[in-house]
Amino acid sequence: MHIPKLKRVKVSSEDELRNWLAKNAELRQDVMIVTCNKKSRDKHLSSNRVRELVREKGWNVGRSYTLVGNLEGHVVGHS
Repeated sequence: MHIPKLKRVKVSSEDELRNWLAKNAELRQDVMIVTCNKKSRDKHLSSNRVRELVREKGWNVGRSYTLVGNLEGHVVGHS
C-alpha cells in the first residue's frame, strides 16, 4: 500500500486537533493528521472521533493508514 507523502500533523488530544483545525481553516492542501492507536490509551483518538471533529470544522476526510509503531494517519483537506 502506498502512503501519500503529505505534511504530517501529530495530535494527542481532541483539544489539540480542534485548535489545529481552527488555526488552519484557510489551508487548501491535504495533510495527514497523525494520532496514536489504542496501545497509547492516554493519547488515543479513535478514527471515528477524528472524522467527527474534522467534519465539524468543514474539512473532508480521506483514507486512514497504519503508520510505523503505534501511529495512525488520517488524510484530511478541503478538496
